[in-house]
Amino acid sequence: MMGQVAEHQAANNAIAGRNRTKLRNFEEANRQYDREVMLDRAQYRNDIINGDIDYDTIHRSMVDQWTQQDQQLKELFAENDHEMEKALIEMYENEYAGTQTGATAARLAGKSAVKMGQERSRGLHNRMMAEEKAITSKDIARSEAEAKTRSTYEQVRFAPIHGVTPMAPEMEPKKSSAGLILGLATSAVGGYADYQSGLKTDKLLEGIKY
Repeated sequence: MMGQVAEHQAANNAIAGRNRTKLRNFEEANRQYDREVMLDRAQYRNDIINGDIDYDTIHRSMVDQWTQQDQQLKELFAENDHEMEKALIEMYENEYAGTQTGATAARLAGKSAVKMGQERSRGLHNRMMAEEKAITSKDIARSEAEAKTRSTYEQVRFAPIHGVTPMAPEMEPKKSSAGLILGLATSAVGGYADYQSGLKTDKLLEGIKY
């Protein structure tokens, strides 16, 4: 009977030990889950900050490209104005020569007027083409900036979604005392039967002795 009690207690102690291990693992899993959530949130906040920086960089790059296009237009217009001024001076010089006598002077004056018209036509054409090219380049730069902005937005659009917390472990129940009680009762009955059998044997031996 003492052995049965000891065996029952040992089994329950083993169950309690396994349950404690499950609880410790469950607590560690929860701590790990909390750490992952904290790191994910920190990473998301950092991604948002980087996204804002990227937005500024994209916008600044687009503005820089526009500024560069405008500068190129100004340079082209200045060069064209210089060519026009040069052609105009040459025309007036040749016109002055044309006022003098002689066919050569008249031919030079007419030639300078034609050249002036050609320079003006070429300058207007170059300006129109340069303005159209600048507008197209600006549109391309804006489209690229919008695409990059959308891409950056998609990267930080959604906050991290965390899964469910770790499931609590299923505890192992202790062994029922009913089995112990039944075993003790069986042992008691068996012991009592052995005791009665021993008494009968003693009486029989005493009868034989006397």
